[in-house]
Amino acid sequence: MDNKGVSNYSLTLRIMKSFKQHIISLSGLLLILFISVNPMIAMAQEATLSDLIEQARAVGIEQEKLHDLQIRAQANGISNADLMAIISPAVSMAEQNLPYGLIFDKAFEGLSKRIASQQLQPVLSSIAESSADAAQLVDPWMNRPGVERMLARSGNRLDRGAFRDDMIKAGSKGLMNNFDKSVLESMLESVATSSAMDHTTPAGIFTAINILSDLPTAAKEPAESARMVLIALEGEFSASELQKLPAVMNMAERRSQLPAQAVAIGFSQQLQEGLPASQILNNLFNGEIGGGPPGNIIPGLNRGIPGMVEI
Repeated sequence: MDNKGVSNYSLTLRIMKSFKQHIISLSGLLLILFISVNPMIAMAQEATLSDLIEQARAVGIEQEKLHDLQIRAQANGISNADLMAIISPAVSMAEQNLPYGLIFDKAFEGLSKRIASQQLQPVLSSIAESSADAAQLVDPWMNRPGVERMLARSGNRLDRGAFRDDMIKAGSKGLMNNFDKSVLESMLESVATSSAMDHTTPAGIFTAINILSDLPTAAKEPAESARMVLIALEGEFSASELQKLPAVMNMAERRSQLPAQAVAIGFSQQLQEGLPASQILNNLFNGEIGGGPPGNIIPGLNRGIPGMVEI
């Protein structure tokens, strides 16, 4: 190799060595940046979570609930970002004076069942949304004269704010179960102007709204379901008797082998006959839709029901 070739070779080696040194230096610099920036990112996330928790406390959310949620989330390996997504709907509800406890109840339930936070978050958002929709119906209803009289009759035993929250919870439950919002609104209006307001209790009205979406007729016949519950209220069904109605109607449907619509008609007719609530519930539980044995069906009960032979 001549002198010129040796010189070129040496130059090439020097360039490669220099390039390698630069690569090593750059890698070291990137490593240093990663090590220094990564804690900063974690601190930023922590600060953001801390800010949200502080905001939650500022709007009245109990520190004990927040602390308990943090402990459970940590035990489940939930990230700060996912925990923030769980807390945010509660903060939003608290800011709107809505019963945010629903969020914590569902979050605790989900965490205890180890449901993934990504699955839990849409449910919590739906609770917040349906509660806001329910409040739009409940708040003006609370000021209706009939409701005011009922609350006054209850005296100091009832906390007005707690009753409002319960009614929002009941309405939210129905809306989350896809109960027709316009029917729910009509039901509240009908209750406020019905004769039931002269004798019913806040617990009775709450239960009446709370069971609407549980009735076997709710999905296909929401208006009929609402009418049935209204006449039960007017027929002086107590809160505990109303609470039994969905299960009893399901049992009546199975034992009588009649569709839910026929059971609803039989229920209404027994009420019109003046039978007491306890007897009607007992009859339905035993499949006695017409008030007698399972085969004793009130004439016309099947009229207008598709697939049923008219009696």
